[in-house]
Amino acid sequence: MASGDIRGKTVAIVGGGPGGCGTAIRLAQLSRERDLGLRVVLFEGKDFEHHYNQCAGVLSPPIEELLQDRLGVELPYDIYKRQIFGYRLHAGKKEILLVGDHKGGATYAVRRVVFDRFFLSCAEKGGAEVSHSRVTAIDFPKKGRDNVFLYTEGGMLKADVVVGAFGLDDGMMSVFETATGGKYRRPGDYMHTFVVKIATDRAFIEKKLGSIIYAYLFPPGIPNLDFGAITPKGDHVIVNVAGRRATVEDMFAFLSLDIVRDHLPPLSRDSLEVYRGKFPGKPARGATGDRYLVVGDATGWMRPFKGKGINMAIQTGIQAAETIVDHGTDSASLRKYEERSRQLRDDYLYGSWMRHLCKAGEITGMLGTVLSMAKVNQEVHDALFSAVSGHGSFRDIFTRYARPRVLADVVRNYVRDRRRGRS
Repeated sequence: MASGDIRGKTVAIVGGGPGGCGTAIRLAQLSRERDLGLRVVLFEGKDFEHHYNQCAGVLSPPIEELLQDRLGVELPYDIYKRQIFGYRLHAGKKEILLVGDHKGGATYAVRRVVFDRFFLSCAEKGGAEVSHSRVTAIDFPKKGRDNVFLYTEGGMLKADVVVGAFGLDDGMMSVFETATGGKYRRPGDYMHTFVVKIATDRAFIEKKLGSIIYAYLFPPGIPNLDFGAITPKGDHVIVNVAGRRATVEDMFAFLSLDIVRDHLPPLSRDSLEVYRGKFPGKPARGATGDRYLVVGDATGWMRPFKGKGINMAIQTGIQAAETIVDHGTDSASLRKYEERSRQLRDDYLYGSWMRHLCKAGEITGMLGTVLSMAKVNQEVHDALFSAVSGHGSFRDIFTRYARPRVLADVVRNYVRDRRRGRS
């Protein structure tokens, strides 16, 4: 189906986070460029003056390319709280400062709620109709009906295609599963996350953290956690942890670790406000179908460790918009979205392999050997920096650095470390 076949059509977007806004902005752009007269209606039930998404608030490459080059959006200065210049990685009872080449783009710490509020306003200014109401049910076309019916708290909308950008909202995932007759199935596994915001003064942050994110891979003595991190902002720091079986007690245990306490102001557990969230641990099923496709976290394509949920949401939103405009709204046309997103989905698989390798390395002690090598071996250092910072894909890391010579060096150094440990 050519772009002319969707002239004058209505696209409904369920969710006004980065994925929904990215879809809306790109659709509006393409509609103007090709004189398509699309009607883009975006539903967002949250009020970003009072509600917000659980996130550490880090924008990493290629965020500037996605926003400026693809969407024509430039973030205002007051959104940025700090530019991040490196990562202090703790893993395998070792630590290393990772500072790499920033030619691929800068990393910024931002206030997530301010970012979401601004991005939603960009979608509205760009031409999308924003409805601050929740979608409660959806009916996809049957015989004798061509439109999708969306029932909302504010009324009803007839649309030609629906973009699911609802993240991991349990209610909306259930609505979509029911509406698609089970063709869409939510991600089958989750990483549970806990976030704490700790107020402090800028002088403390500069002394203890600077513009470095402190990352902890498999924090010692807390088996439920895959990682934790301390992120400096302007007048506060964000501490977040994640794991498939993580609990709030694991967050408190993380905050009690000496290697974590050294970089935080004095804390009172009773005064802390802990926020709970989750992100996908496995892909969803049926991300495309007749008259619908899904973007962002709802796809389950989040990469282990690297995260980059904001980037992934915006990238898939752009790809969804371009697929609709270039090909149409039926199931065969929307499957082109899977081709556009193949590189992203493939990187999820490489990321899963990386997670299993890191876990095995933690158990055997080889992860500590890798960190020691990274201090003297530039290739190993660059591989770690790329994995932690998100400057490169996991596939690139495997193809560029997982060469026989490098792997042989890791094994040789690991055997030597084991012998020294027994002597």
